[in-house]
Amino acid sequence: MEGTRITEYLFEMLDNFPHMGRTYGYQGEHHDQLFDANYKHPRGDDCRRCDSSRVVERPPPEHDGSEIWYGTIGSANKVVKDGRIRDMLRDDIGALCVEMEAAGLMEELPCLVIRGICDYADSHKNKRWQPYAAATAAGYAKELLSVIPAQEVTRMSRAAESLHASRKSSSQFPQ
Repeated sequence: MEGTRITEYLFEMLDNFPHMGRTYGYQGEHHDQLFDANYKHPRGDDCRRCDSSRVVERPPPEHDGSEIWYGTIGSANKVVKDGRIRDMLRDDIGALCVEMEAAGLMEELPCLVIRGICDYADSHKNKRWQPYAAATAAGYAKELLSVIPAQEVTRMSRAAESLHASRKSSSQFPQ
């Protein structure tokens, strides 16, 4: 209700470690291009040779920086690099994004997945936004932890205990 402090945390990080700014700072609206889902990326590490007429027109962002979204995160066992599959996951299950690092984790360990989104899950993938996405996810985690009362944290079980209990209960049933 009071707004987020993520941008403040990012500025604090960059003030303390200025050499990180080029990599971990906001990469600029001109590097944030969403292409038509059917348009395949030509060869090359960046989108300089991509057809700019295939960029999806969107309203300009209200501000430079991060935005928080809440909703379904699709988990996959491989990287999604196809805009049509991305759109199908959005339409069929309401997935806001797709990730693979936490795939299957929720079945083993009760947890909350915080993702910094760095691309549009299409063939135009590149690594430019990954550090900024990681920094904003860390900023969100810092903000979330700052509002959880300490007594709540002490009542939570440790990850290893939860994982052990989960495996023990699932071994009681024949496979």
